[in-house]
Amino acid sequence: MATRTKVSIKRMSLEEARKQMEDLVFVDARSATALVRNPQQVPGAIHVPIKKLDEGLTELPGNHVLVTYCT
Repeated sequence: MATRTKVSIKRMSLEEARKQMEDLVFVDARSATALVRNPQQVPGAIHVPIKKLDEGLTELPGNHVLVTYCT
């Protein structure tokens, strides 16, 4: 059984994200269909569809701030 860590969620502006780019992990939470329609991603982003985000969290780096985005 995986241990869950307390998660803090806050909104981040594009300007804030740009300032911290090297310390952030971007998670593209769009569906596979949305990704096919518009394949542009933040460089280096990890694709985890929103419906699978809860189960996919264990595979994301735990020592970085995660920034999720979708359409």
